[in-house]
Amino acid sequence: MKGSGRIRHAVIPLLFLGILLFSLCFASLLPDVVQSYLYAISLAIKDCLIFSLPFVIFALVFGSMVSLGDKAMRYVLIIVPLVCCSNFMNTLISYTVSLKVTDWYGGISALQQHDESVASALSPAFEFSLKNIISNDLALCAGVILGLLLYFINKNIATTLAGYAGNFTRVYFKILIPVMPFFIAGTTLKLQHDGVLIQIFEQYLQILIVFIVLAYGFVLLQYLALARFKFNRFIGYLKNILPAIVTAFGSMSSASALPLSIKAAEANVGKKSNAGVIVPSTVNIHLVGDCFFIPMIAIAVMSSFDLEFPTFATYLVFALHFVIAKFAVAAVPGGGVLVMLPVMQKYLGMSSEMLALVTALYVLFDPIITACNVTGNGALAIFFDKITRFFIRSESK
Repeated sequence: MKGSGRIRHAVIPLLFLGILLFSLCFASLLPDVVQSYLYAISLAIKDCLIFSLPFVIFALVFGSMVSLGDKAMRYVLIIVPLVCCSNFMNTLISYTVSLKVTDWYGGISALQQHDESVASALSPAFEFSLKNIISNDLALCAGVILGLLLYFINKNIATTLAGYAGNFTRVYFKILIPVMPFFIAGTTLKLQHDGVLIQIFEQYLQILIVFIVLAYGFVLLQYLALARFKFNRFIGYLKNILPAIVTAFGSMSSASALPLSIKAAEANVGKKSNAGVIVPSTVNIHLVGDCFFIPMIAIAVMSSFDLEFPTFATYLVFALHFVIAKFAVAAVPGGGVLVMLPVMQKYLGMSSEMLALVTALYVLFDPIITACNVTGNGALAIFFDKITRFFIRSESK
């Protein structure tokens, strides 16, 4: 069953790549009316996604808080600030480097339509819109407060409700994943119809290269620092975490690599109890690859659509909500970017076309991003072990 799940996960980026290639090569064979309906369906899916995400965020965050409540409070008080600080720092670094890199190579040029007239652009065949009942911010706060509060009032009830919340999110993503190709297809057809899709293929490879150098370089530097710049220990850390990295790359799931991540952490820290606490608790919330890739690709997409870059103050607000939303990330292919769509739309001003493009690029590069997430979690496990040992020594004095 696990093998079949990995096969299904591996098919998703291939399917998205096929959609992009089809749009690039054969979109002109489809009548405009068909493209118009597919584009309308894409927009409708996006609206349904934005409408339903607050409920999914609440369920995921509620479950995460109840799960964290199972740990010793002093561990929780270390883990949550540690994860938030790491995600926030990585997100800020991504912004700074993205701007520097943009200045260096001149940025991705604005996408140009074949025909500048408004009439040439593809329009949706129908309009469908939903108004949000509850904001994502309120859903996040409610999930955190109710999850922790109910856990300390009645652990059994909290655990039962967390189970229901988990079932709800699993069903939700089982429904969502099959319709995501329609979300991507409509928008890619729109981009190709307007004559900009081929420009995207030509210009985004450099962003992937920058991401790999930056994110993996930063994580490897962390391992080197944790090894106190002793090369043999550094190589030992990487050798232990390598099986988990390979598994994450092949399955596109940090959860699939969890047993190997725990085993690697146990080997790297030498204390099973610490590895057993930090790795499962952070597998879905400490996502180094996401923190680097999503802001970088968002800024690149904004550049290609000729949208003004966010100021540092604007990006700071975005980064804060970005970090909080990490507690609502689901362990499914593309889950890291799905809960970020409303955040990018609200705080970066991104359009439906931009959000769909970010989603498509994220899913295509998901193996590389997920492998980076697992690598970063391995470094966090070592750092967590060093912190807890320090506090234990301090308490014993």
